[in-house]
Amino acid sequence: MTQSNEPDDRNQEIDRHLRGLSRRVDRLEYSQISPQEFSRSFDRVYDEIDTLEDIVNQRFDRLDGEVREVKSEIEALNQKFDIVMQYITGQGGAN
Repeated sequence: MTQSNEPDDRNQEIDRHLRGLSRRVDRLEYSQISPQEFSRSFDRVYDEIDTLEDIVNQRFDRLDGEVREVKSEIEALNQKFDIVMQYITGQGGAN
């Protein structure tokens, strides 16, 4: 049960970070700061977005690997099932 909640927790964490970044951008848009400070602030926001993008990409890569592993396990089970069914039905080629 813990595993099924884990992706939701991760998604909520990313959503929370994105909402926080959005609020920071909104505050920057309405603030009275120098253009240099404005630029530095946006650079920090972009850096955080890049960090979140890296985290999301790592999670997708890990998920992709897990999906490939599950598919190969299913294929192996299908082959075993075919062998058992051939034996049961007498179509296995054993004389």
